[in-house]
Parts: sequence; C-alpha cells; structure tokens
Amino acid sequence: MSERAVAVVDTNVLLNLATPVIDGRPKAPSGGDPLKALLTAYDIHIPASVLGEVTDAAEDDDLLAGAADLVLQAAHHITSHDVDDRADEPLDYGLDQGEAEGVWLANELEADLFITDEFNTTNYLFINLALDDRNTLFTTPHILCTLATHEILPVEYIDAALSYYVETKGWDAQYVAQLRQHHLER
Repeated sequence: MSERAVAVVDTNVLLNLATPVIDGRPKAPSGGDPLKALLTAYDIHIPASVLGEVTDAAEDDDLLAGAADLVLQAAHHITSHDVDDRADEPLDYGLDQGEAEGVWLANELEADLFITDEFNTTNYLFINLALDDRNTLFTTPHILCTLATHEILPVEYIDAALSYYVETKGWDAQYVAQLRQHHLER
C-alpha cells in the first residue's frame, strides 16, 4: 500500500481492534497491534460523535474502557470531522449516531473504505444501501484479513485474532471462516 487509502470507521471497529492489545488474558493473540496497523496503513477519518462514544466508553473500569483509553491515546492519528450540521437527514434504520454520521462522512469524502462491525445485523444491509459506492463497505474481520494480505500483520497473528474475536465478541464463525479461506489460505 504505497498511498494510504481513506477509511471512515465506526466506534466498535476502533474499540475491537484495540481490545487484544490491552487484553492480558491467555486467549488474547500476541505479536501484533491491529489498531496501530490500521492507523498506519490507512488515512483514518471519523465523525466527532465516534470520538465522543469512545470517550464515553473510557469512563468504565473494564476491558472496553482499556481499549477506549488506547484509542484516545492514538487519536492524534485520526482525523475527526464535525458533521452534526452538515448531514442532510440522519439515517434512522436502527443505526447509532456514529454509524449514521460515518456513512454520511464516507459518502462526503468519497472514502475508499467504510469499516463497520454491523455484519451480524440487518444494519449491514442498510449501510450498504446508504453508501454511494457499495464497494467501500468493509467489516472489521475483512480489514484484518486485508492487513494480512498486504503483509502489514502476520497471517498467524490475524488467524489467532479472528479466533479470539469469534470466542470473545461472538463474531459469526461461518463468515470468519469464509474470509479466512479467501484471504489467508492462499
């Protein structure tokens, strides 16, 4: 990846990518930092509401709060946009504010990617319909596989990370298996 592609990401993407970095449990993968990899491989943009959601998540005293703290420490690598007054009509399909504004921002920036964790819900379909370019929609497991494909993170780490997320986050095992087969077993 010579020129960094523009990616708009949702709150859960950032938090999920930061989680294994701060998770000290034995089941957490080691040997990689998916949040740092994303931030260095892509030009990351978010609506300001996403940063607000991350800040809110940091107020607790749990694994999610630790992940939020890590994201906030790396916030200087993320471009935040105030889109409150610019979005014509908010998307209402059950999307939260960060997701809806992220779709609007991805369209406004003509982003190369919009990355979401909404792949286990019907919201994925609504996001797909709302994006001007349907090819920009990526999921967190898909972007992880892309980081391995481009040799930004080792395939072994991504394989372990995908298993971790299936076990700890309830990611769809069949979807993850298809991504593994398509991207990691070549």
